[in-house]
Amino acid sequence: MIHRLDGCHRTGRLRKTGDGFTLVELLVVIAIIGVLVALLLPAVQAAREAARRMQCGNNLKQLALACHNYHDAYKVFPPDSIGTTQPPGDWGSNNWKLHNGERLSWMTVTLPFYEQKQLLDAIELGGTASNSDMVVTGRGGAMPLWTGYFPFRTKLAAVLCPSDGLGLTVSNNQTGRNNYNGCFGDEVWNSVGRTNRRGVFSHRAGCSVGQIKDGTSNTAFLSEHSIHPAWDNPNCTNIHGCYVIISGLDQNPSLCLAARGPSGTILGTQPATHQRRGNSLYAGFPMMSGFNTVLPPNAPNCANNIGEWEWGVFPPDSYHPGGVNLALADGSVRFVSNSINAGLASNRDPWRAGVKPSPYGVWGAMGTKDGGESVAIPE
Repeated sequence: MIHRLDGCHRTGRLRKTGDGFTLVELLVVIAIIGVLVALLLPAVQAAREAARRMQCGNNLKQLALACHNYHDAYKVFPPDSIGTTQPPGDWGSNNWKLHNGERLSWMTVTLPFYEQKQLLDAIELGGTASNSDMVVTGRGGAMPLWTGYFPFRTKLAAVLCPSDGLGLTVSNNQTGRNNYNGCFGDEVWNSVGRTNRRGVFSHRAGCSVGQIKDGTSNTAFLSEHSIHPAWDNPNCTNIHGCYVIISGLDQNPSLCLAARGPSGTILGTQPATHQRRGNSLYAGFPMMSGFNTVLPPNAPNCANNIGEWEWGVFPPDSYHPGGVNLALADGSVRFVSNSINAGLASNRDPWRAGVKPSPYGVWGAMGTKDGGESVAIPE
């Protein structure tokens, strides 16, 4: 029998009643996107910081290379501080403002070796400038802590860590900042004017490769410090770039650890003057252009109460999570953790105690150029 199909035959397919999302579906999609973004942002931020840390390490590498080129030219590494002497007269007179007081930093004298010879020529030429603080005249320009002399206002990206970011934000009439410093050893007491420091960098005295008896691959050379976050407010509470004034540091450097406050703050009385960490790349003071290997990286910075530019505990610090970049005397760069073995910080300053090997563990041993310590440098 033949069955006929009429025109009312149904195909059996279901017809769509709408093409849009429901409200519930839309909310679920938004929630998923939010979760993905929340997971992705920390990874992006970590990648950016890794890139900044790498750039910072490259800056250190270039500065170490500049110091080695200086050594090739002069047979010694640059001193921490050097320059023209002050004229006769005490510090209470204005005579000292006519010269730089032997305080040009190692970064200043190595300027030609990182493509800034014209800047060093301008500094050595001297000139005349004035502001409310000073009048500058004569060879060598000004004491580099003041801002009236134009060359000292020059800002250089080569001496600034991109993770800090404060060095390029200062006003045009303020001195160029710096994030890098040279190691003057594991000592504390009266380091500002000594020509025989336990580390590579000393006042008015260059150190040769031959004097680094512990080996250039075992000796700390350059590292980082953070810039003081508020030029016009010395009474800051940020552990990065700020100081506390504590006496007796040469007898017990661990006193400085009590200055650590919660959440990256410091406790205690701050210096009420302009000498602060990262203040001037041209100033050759231990607290501005140097560090010591007494307390581990990112510990508080503490200065003796007779004057914060004189001496104290000046560990390197940075905004890199977990530690700091460090260049060794052979020019290699590595990352040093905050948890590096720093021995007993309560031990007396070894320079004052007349002790050759450092009492401050692996970290202290890295700071000495001829301490005779036998330690394994952490990778």
